[in-house]
Amino acid sequence: MKNILFLIFFVSLAACTNPKQSCVIEGALPSDDYDNEAVYWVPMEGDHPKPVDSTRIHKNTFRIVISDHNLNKTGVVRLKPILRLALQEILVYTERGTVNVKLDSISSASGTPLNDVFQKWKDRKYTYDRERYEIRKNNKNTLDQDEIKEKNEKLRDAYLDDIYLIIYENKDNDAGKFILSIHKSSFTPEQIKEMGMD
Repeated sequence: MKNILFLIFFVSLAACTNPKQSCVIEGALPSDDYDNEAVYWVPMEGDHPKPVDSTRIHKNTFRIVISDHNLNKTGVVRLKPILRLALQEILVYTERGTVNVKLDSISSASGTPLNDVFQKWKDRKYTYDRERYEIRKNNKNTLDQDEIKEKNEKLRDAYLDDIYLIIYENKDNDAGKFILSIHKSSFTPEQIKEMGMD
């Protein structure tokens, strides 16, 4: 009987400490300038839970264990406002597993399925924004505005084709729905229906 009780206790303890049973955000920063600063995960929608899930940075790293009531939500990992000038806040979906976050001037999050989707979208958007900037910079003295417009339209069409595919491949999850909410005005009703998101 003692062996059975011990086994039950051990299994229960393993379930509580297994990161696969909850969402854990493990983060790294570029320097020790931020040691002992608070870092937060804050939901994008709805009432903010009080207290929000947070922790302190120690030796350039942090670890936030997400509360059960915050599971399966989209939110952002951020520091206090004045530090966001140097450290870009990052979108994180709180699915079960370990999310690996790097906070820097350009931040990233990966390690779980939907956070990998968000990072793919973010990387594509970063490339698109950079290419648009290059067109503007390289053509600021060009008088042919039609040529500039054509370049921008081609760039935008290629970007939206890629975003369409990301949304279509994720039409049944919260990442796809969130990305569509950001880009919905760029798609026709027919395209939204094709994505299965109408």
